[in-house]
Amino acid sequence: MPETTLSYEAIDDELMRLDAVAEASEAHGTLCGMICISGKGDIKNWLTHVLEDQNSDKFPSSESESILVSLHNRTVAELTEQNYQLELLIHSDDDPLGVRIDDLCNWCQGFLYGLSLAGLTDIKKLPTEASEILQDMMDISKAGYDSEEDEEENEAAFAEIVEYLRIGTYVIFSTFNDDSMVNNSTTIH
Repeated sequence: MPETTLSYEAIDDELMRLDAVAEASEAHGTLCGMICISGKGDIKNWLTHVLEDQNSDKFPSSESESILVSLHNRTVAELTEQNYQLELLIHSDDDPLGVRIDDLCNWCQGFLYGLSLAGLTDIKKLPTEASEILQDMMDISKAGYDSEEDEEENEAAFAEIVEYLRIGTYVIFSTFNDDSMVNNSTTIH
């Protein structure tokens, strides 16, 4: 299979073509949340919720399969390998900060949705650190952007939040998965 581009734009274009109910960052957040609970993520279950099972006639084309399966496999690998290389699927740093903040809000909403789809019902029963991270994600999902503030400070704060979400995702993953899940990822070929 040729190398597949997994940029925000490529994933979002494919999801739009499939009339998905989520854009790229929300769909990726949903996938990450599901993987955090199950350790590997069920691609069919993820696609059922992202596509609302309404687009079975449009999927899988070879291009859709290549792009979405590659995203799934890459995300499973990023979460199950101990190199902490998870990349949140958001617009690039070249895009306006307001757009990237919207992406983070959508990613957090998707992540929380993915956790619930995978069976999490009460964050209060989680260890304190995991519970606090999920509460922060709820707050971030409602964030807004004030263009009146200092742009450099906003960029720095944004970078810190992205890093917090990346590491927080690993904390959530490790809360639900023991060390045996690391490097035992399932991939689809």
